[in-house]
Amino acid sequence: MFSNRVSFYGRCGAVASAIVLLASCGGGGGGGAGFVPIAAPAQPQTPVVVTHTVGGTVTGLTGSLVLQNNAGDDLKLTADGKFTFAAALTEGSAYEVSVRTQPLWQFCTVTKGSGKALADVGDVAVACSAAVAQVSTLAGSGTTGSVNGNGTAASFYLPYSVVVDKSGNLLVSDTATNLVRKISPAGDVTTFAGGGGSGTSQNGNGTAASFSGLSGLALDSTGNAYAAEFGGNRIRKITPAADVITIAGSGAIGSLDGHGTSATFNTPSSVATDADGNIYVLEFIGAVVRKITPAEDVTTLAGSGTAGFADGTGTAASFGQAYGIATDAAGNIYVADSGNNRIRKITPGGVVTTLAGSGQIGATDGAGSSASFSRPGGLTVDSDGNVYVADTGNSLLRKITPAGVVSTLAGQPGVLGAQNGIGAAATFKQPYGVTVDAAGNLYVADTFGNLIRKVTPVRAP
Repeated sequence: MFSNRVSFYGRCGAVASAIVLLASCGGGGGGGAGFVPIAAPAQPQTPVVVTHTVGGTVTGLTGSLVLQNNAGDDLKLTADGKFTFAAALTEGSAYEVSVRTQPLWQFCTVTKGSGKALADVGDVAVACSAAVAQVSTLAGSGTTGSVNGNGTAASFYLPYSVVVDKSGNLLVSDTATNLVRKISPAGDVTTFAGGGGSGTSQNGNGTAASFSGLSGLALDSTGNAYAAEFGGNRIRKITPAADVITIAGSGAIGSLDGHGTSATFNTPSSVATDADGNIYVLEFIGAVVRKITPAEDVTTLAGSGTAGFADGTGTAASFGQAYGIATDAAGNIYVADSGNNRIRKITPGGVVTTLAGSGQIGATDGAGSSASFSRPGGLTVDSDGNVYVADTGNSLLRKITPAGVVSTLAGQPGVLGAQNGIGAAATFKQPYGVTVDAAGNLYVADTFGNLIRKVTPVRAP
């Protein structure tokens, strides 16, 4: 019995050994099927995600345009041509292209801007066209005076210069009364600085201060205002709290460089500031452009000191009797060279060129020297580098692109008036001052109309 059990277990062990051997050798001989191993479970496959881009073409653009896709992907464009949004979309996803920020003084329209991304999208079309100028009266009754009040209940007397701060408040130099007036965004007019009268340059706060021949105004990045005194030959600083102090100029007539009040000026007509805190002063009779550093050191940047016309560097250049000065974001300076009927450009290094104007009196639009002006007064520059000019002798508001192309925004050549309206339907009365806010709205000191006008870009009818 015991031997039978041994024999049975021996046979079982031999069978088990044969199975192991077959498994290790891949099966038996003689063409048998052999041993089939158990297959490993299949691994899950990562699905392939198909994405597509969205883009198109922009035409007619002359400024800075921001497009948006699906309210999340912004794209800034500054020139005509093809564009593609950075973020790709999953196949089948919806896209919606819209204009987030219009260019200054343009309106852009999107067509073929929505759908589903079933393939790369390249046919979105964006067409930009020029805006037209809607002129309205912001403040002033048109009669001479210095009455405070809201809108047309207030009065001005030969407003010369106008500047706008980051909160939308305007400061106006009211030259005949020697007052700096303030206009709130709601149109409330108050006296910010100056006690009236003439012939004195008294420092002090608000109406305790006085000016002598108040002319141009400028603002710096912190809200300080700077005033040129045409008669006092000084540059005054006005803090946001209306404290008035003299920062440069002794009061004597001249163009002597120096520090602070040891320097002299000769009928400063306008001032401008740059991003570094420098102040630029345009002298009407002195025919030079001066520079005042934040340390109040005064030097001569450009101009020979003798009225004339010449492009060149520094004192090799010359200007006629000039009224307006402004700066752009790159630190270039622009001068309304009234005596020469031209708009001049000065680099930070003092190189003077002519941006626009033939020198002949006229109101012709065109590029560079093919355009003409008549005694241009004030000017201002927007964030895209466009220059806006109060063409005083023509009673027009003009625009110059960075390439020097001149167009007329509003007014009728030589026609004096106070008519509100769009473009040529509006009239001015020899305006001198102009400024621009961040949205591209223009404000005009309509000098002989004794009004402050607002010019808004609107879509062409």
